[in-house]
Amino acid sequence: MHLTTIVASVVLLLAEADIISAKAVLHLPNAIRRRNAWEEEMERDADRIFRRDPQSSTGSLSVAAPTMALNETIATACVSALKTLSSVENAAGLAACYNILQYDSKQGAFEADLRLYQMFQPTGNFKNVPVNDIMISLTYPTSTTFQSLTKRRKRDVEARQNSMAEVQQYTLFGTFEKNLNLAMLNDTQIMSLMLPDIKLNAANSQMPIMANVSAADGAWFVVGQFKDEFKGGLVGPTVAAAAITAAVPFVLPGTRLGIFPTGLIVTCAWTFLFFLAYGLGTIGRIQYRSVYRKRKAAQAGRTGKRI
Repeated sequence: MHLTTIVASVVLLLAEADIISAKAVLHLPNAIRRRNAWEEEMERDADRIFRRDPQSSTGSLSVAAPTMALNETIATACVSALKTLSSVENAAGLAACYNILQYDSKQGAFEADLRLYQMFQPTGNFKNVPVNDIMISLTYPTSTTFQSLTKRRKRDVEARQNSMAEVQQYTLFGTFEKNLNLAMLNDTQIMSLMLPDIKLNAANSQMPIMANVSAADGAWFVVGQFKDEFKGGLVGPTVAAAAITAAVPFVLPGTRLGIFPTGLIVTCAWTFLFFLAYGLGTIGRIQYRSVYRKRKAAQAGRTGKRI
């Protein structure tokens, strides 16, 4: 059984190699996770972030797992918001609840909380896939980098049969690029930069399957920062791309080199060789002219000396 799971996961990873990057966090099966060095390294990085001085890396943010009281508040808000869903678009039957717990506009950093719930019975290709065999990838806009700090894992597969069963929780710490002027953006644009694209990946009969958790498959910004400000038609990748363009300071064209000037160096080298050859030739011609004039003067008896 474990061998089949490993082979299926390897096939899936090869098929989804373009998705797995520095901007993706994966929820792997328990049997694979124990053997995955990448996951272990990410956990060690998370532990270092929890232990070190928040001021050295997160500005005024103190990144840590929510307290018991805050966890209950988030869970209550998520369940209340997700109750309005009558269906989800993804075949896995999963719904997401995503919230921003902290946001520091001066430091350009934020802490997010992501929770996944089993809302409906899986259908289609996901019908016979255990919930622990589903991999979750998050991709943020190009201006946003993040690190996943998993705060709790639920390994009870039987909970999949219950209504509104929480499957997983994640704590995410994200930062914006330093060149973005966040003061130029409104809340809708900032939320678009914080909103990840969530994909569900699995393997069924050693064949890769995938589904997207769309904006209609979850509750977004229902607690914490930007509470109740989410509007599905106004927050999304298109708005995020426009926000990145609007927040980048204007740079006068031609005042700086955007890439390493390889062509400029080659051109300068050829130009130097040209002027060197032309200069040496010119000096040679000047010297020859001087010698020629002296020789002609000597032949005419004009040596330039007084008699």
